[in-house]
Amino acid sequence: MAELIKFSKITLQDLTVIQKIALENGGSKTINESNFNHWYLENPTASNSILKVEVDNTIEGYATTNNFVYTLDNKNYLVALPQNVLTTEKCRGKGLFGKLYYLTEKENIETNHVDFFLTSTNSMSTPIFLSKFGYLRGFCPPILIKLFSPFSLFSKVNYKPVDDLTSIKINHFNLNNSRKKNMNYFQWRYSQTNKKNLKVISVIDNNQTIGYAFLIAQIKKGFRVLMLADIICSNEKFYSKIIKACHTYASKNFYVGFLMFELQNENINHGSNIKLKNKFNFLVKGKCDDETKKLSQIKFNYFFGDLDYFW
Repeated sequence: MAELIKFSKITLQDLTVIQKIALENGGSKTINESNFNHWYLENPTASNSILKVEVDNTIEGYATTNNFVYTLDNKNYLVALPQNVLTTEKCRGKGLFGKLYYLTEKENIETNHVDFFLTSTNSMSTPIFLSKFGYLRGFCPPILIKLFSPFSLFSKVNYKPVDDLTSIKINHFNLNNSRKKNMNYFQWRYSQTNKKNLKVISVIDNNQTIGYAFLIAQIKKGFRVLMLADIICSNEKFYSKIIKACHTYASKNFYVGFLMFELQNENINHGSNIKLKNKFNFLVKGKCDDETKKLSQIKFNYFFGDLDYFW
């Protein structure tokens, strides 16, 4: 007897089963009802594709994209970011993985009207996205590491901790070739981040607040580090001063290093650092081969907060 296979949208009632599938099949450990609702359904863009597959009335896989606006050459584009595509081990080899992915792609193009796709894939899914789904490797920005500086211990403190995100009032300047953000975005993005790990500081220059930095405290190979999740500032010229303040903050609080993606802008001075190349799989796809090739050559500006973790 043929199996009954059905594809449909994920509902909050499905999350207990989907969380179990994720944990048992190498999927995301952060999937639960609260995080799913916040990450996908409360995203200010109100755009996503969240699908499941049932085999004989049992959920056996899921695929999701969360969608964001990006600015390329000063023009806005809606972009879909595939983040979870997974089927249970017993259903692998039946083509459900590919069908799930292509249904999200179809929905994004035909219903959500996205312009292109960006994704950061793991080692298991990267070959599939490249060989079967038509993606190309995009430009992977290097990670910069600024090590603890004893000189920073004597530097002037030009920052203040921020406890209430709603107190931030500033018109944000968006870098070109990056995700478009505003205060609604920042308050949504970090409202559920673990407060033990999230450090937000305001940076002061000439007695004026020039911007804010969102920092994530993590343990990497046994060492305490700070990662630059996002920057809010009103003018491009302030980015370098905010980055310098972050490094000072990290050293004064005895973090071994301060990590950030290298920003693709010659006007932003990063100073001395260790550079790690090709540490992430950034893949791109347009609506045709020519678009995909063009996207693969764009140098995007990324922050760690653009990735789909830090809960």
